[in-house]
Amino acid sequence: MNFLDLIHLDFLDLDDYPNVQLQLGIFTFVIFTVLIYKYFKHPFKLWQRLGIHGPEPKLIFGNVHEIYSPKGARAAYSKWQSQYGRRYGIYFFRMPALVITDPEWIKHIFVKDFNNFRDRMSFDDNVLINKEVLYGLFFATGDVWKRIRGIMTPSFSVSKIKSMVAIVNRSAARLGEHVLKLAEEGTPWEAKLYCGAFALDVVTGTGFSIDVDSVKNLNEPFTRHGRSLFIYKWGVQLLAILVHSFPILMCHFYRLFGIAFFKSDDMKFFDRNIKQMIDQRKEDKEKRNDILQNLMEAESDVVLQGGSGKLTSEELVAQGIMLFIAGYETASSTLQFLLYELATHKEVMEKIIAEIDDVIGDQEPTYDLCQNLNYIEATINETLRMYPPLSVIHRECSKPTRLFDLDLPAKTAIIVPVYNLQRDPDYWKNPDEFNPDRFLAGSTSFEAYNPFTFMPFGHGPRLCIGMKLGMMKMKLAVVHIFKRIIITKATPEILHINDFSSILQPSVPITIHCAPREHQKLVK
Repeated sequence: MNFLDLIHLDFLDLDDYPNVQLQLGIFTFVIFTVLIYKYFKHPFKLWQRLGIHGPEPKLIFGNVHEIYSPKGARAAYSKWQSQYGRRYGIYFFRMPALVITDPEWIKHIFVKDFNNFRDRMSFDDNVLINKEVLYGLFFATGDVWKRIRGIMTPSFSVSKIKSMVAIVNRSAARLGEHVLKLAEEGTPWEAKLYCGAFALDVVTGTGFSIDVDSVKNLNEPFTRHGRSLFIYKWGVQLLAILVHSFPILMCHFYRLFGIAFFKSDDMKFFDRNIKQMIDQRKEDKEKRNDILQNLMEAESDVVLQGGSGKLTSEELVAQGIMLFIAGYETASSTLQFLLYELATHKEVMEKIIAEIDDVIGDQEPTYDLCQNLNYIEATINETLRMYPPLSVIHRECSKPTRLFDLDLPAKTAIIVPVYNLQRDPDYWKNPDEFNPDRFLAGSTSFEAYNPFTFMPFGHGPRLCIGMKLGMMKMKLAVVHIFKRIIITKATPEILHINDFSSILQPSVPITIHCAPREHQKLVK
């Protein structure tokens, strides 16, 4: 009997034919196995066809098993570059991705041919992105992104930022006074905790005209939920692996049960409170001078085909939540790493304090005065070089695209491992050495560096919209901290960094030991 004969046995009781049952079971298993194998193996042909070298992909995972290994993504990209050069192909699960560390290619993708690489890499319709922020500027795609970007840009103009200086100064002064008190008590403090509270204080003030004094009230709801956004559990990584491995099955499952990247409690808190603020302002017909007000004036129930320069209600709330997400992480992470480096580079701290005394003195810092803090800006840039807020930046080609000598199909991802790029010895002398002088105009290093090897905020039209506000925020934090204290020590002695989800975080929280400036002399 062969398998074709089985078609004619539907009138028989198969319990009487155990061998037939066994053959059916084996046949079904073999067919299922072959189909699964072809499903996962089929995409792994692109780079070989295009003549692009790269690591051998594994069934199901592609090459992400190395990215998610204990050594982390930075080690994987470093190894691959040493083996395959500055452009090579990998597979992010079933998705082909071209990894680039060549500045000319980066310039072409992010600037010259931006329209074909406008969107960030997405997986399975961004099923893991919470619905509350799916239309936030960071995650938005295509013409929706273009319209929202155009609406939000005026809120981050120089004139708008100047009007926010008083609020940022208030928050930075609170941070400075609080760490001074801790210095006087001899109490060490957790850098990310207090710098994060400062960052959220700025967001609530400039974005929503709310004064919560987050530095003093670390468990205030906005502060607590903002901090919680970036506390990841191992389960998030597992969820990502499952959805990318079995997208057809897991996408429906995740949508049904509301499983997503950010914790639902945090999303619901911000979603609910921002909606309440919007409703209250509409009811009171009260206008305030903040970012939310600017966005509310662009709200409309109808967005015409092709864009009307308006935001839907859903988009408005999403931008409000994104203010918390973006406003918190970049500033707090950069400041914690900056303070850590100053603990072992006292000569840099001495120059920072000298510049504060010379440029600011006893004056209230203004936007214009901050533009003269060249050494502090160089120190922040050097921190961003060594510890970029996102260790990896990615794009996706929107349609079949000719990229130099490559014909890339639509939906091919582009990955730039920013951490590796910004510590590449071919582009940076002594790349693991903390040296702000390399960003001072007139220095040999500054004249030599290629701007497309330094991209902590991205490049091109999708450059971080809040970059100028973020830089001013960090400058004012540094000013108000070092007008009052000096750092004597930071722990841990050896810094180990995790890069889960491309966000760099120390495996052990950074703790700062400090003393009041007036009682101490700097180490020469």
